[in-house]
Amino acid sequence: MDDKQTPDAAGFGPGLAVIRKRRRYFFGTVAIYIPAMWVIHSISPTYRTMGTSIGIWVVILIITMFWSAVCVCPRCGNLFHVNGMTLLYLRKCLHCQLHINADKKPTDA
Repeated sequence: MDDKQTPDAAGFGPGLAVIRKRRRYFFGTVAIYIPAMWVIHSISPTYRTMGTSIGIWVVILIITMFWSAVCVCPRCGNLFHVNGMTLLYLRKCLHCQLHINADKKPTDA
């Protein structure tokens, strides 16, 4: 397949759904930090409790970050969010520029 031919984007649906799900988990982990720390601080405001909960949150963040970083692009087969040593959570593949919602966009015919 040369560069002028583009395969049907609807065929990428299952792969893009996995990428979207893993991104949701990652950004959900980031978004839950402040409310979780506020609740934990209101329950037990000791340094030990806060340090332990921050440590647990960081471990969960690292796990979800690695889990979302190893998503493979369904079009080019490279890592969707990683180019070299750079991890960028953009909405397009860093290699072939496939949009994360390419399977949901209507085709212009």
